[in-house]
Amino acid sequence: PDWHLVAKYLMKGKDYYIGYYTAMQIHGLITQPSLKEIIITNKQIKPSVKKIRGVEFQFVYHTPVRFFGYKSTWINQHEKVSVSELEKTIVDAVSKPDLCGGITEVAKAIYESRTKIDQQKLFDYLTRNKMQVAKKRYLFLSDLLGLEWSSYHESMMNNLGSGYPLLDTTGLDQGRWDSKFGLRINVDTDTIKKGIYT
Repeated sequence: PDWHLVAKYLMKGKDYYIGYYTAMQIHGLITQPSLKEIIITNKQIKPSVKKIRGVEFQFVYHTPVRFFGYKSTWINQHEKVSVSELEKTIVDAVSKPDLCGGITEVAKAIYESRTKIDQQKLFDYLTRNKMQVAKKRYLFLSDLLGLEWSSYHESMMNNLGSGYPLLDTTGLDQGRWDSKFGLRINVDTDTIKKGIYT
């Protein structure tokens, strides 16, 4: 059966949504198929990884504050499953790039969704998410990719908080300090651009 349906049945009626890299695939934002199903829950599930017929199902716990922004979505002509909305998929991706294949994949998703995204909803979700680093990464990537800079971007720049978290959580703790966005740029930004424009 479809992996997304297996996820639905594994949850047995509990609140959940399919997120991160798997949601990026459902929304058509990536070309590489996901080799595991990432399921977001508002309850701790042990073990957090289950293998079923060679497919890995990873359960990721979100606190009540971050458990929002999902809806029932068609995955074929007959079946719906719970998936993060496009805007929440981007917010989750910039929160935890390591669950999305790294920052280059996240940048690709931001670029691919640029004409489909509801900016007001995206910025509302970034605020509701209560993770400063997610805002920093989103603003940095929007700037890097030359996306349209709006009053939403500008207002968010005024409240980024202190500290220099890593741009890419899959990379090493190294690289230059970017004082404009408050990030440690630990990957080659040209590589990010090449991943999108080629």
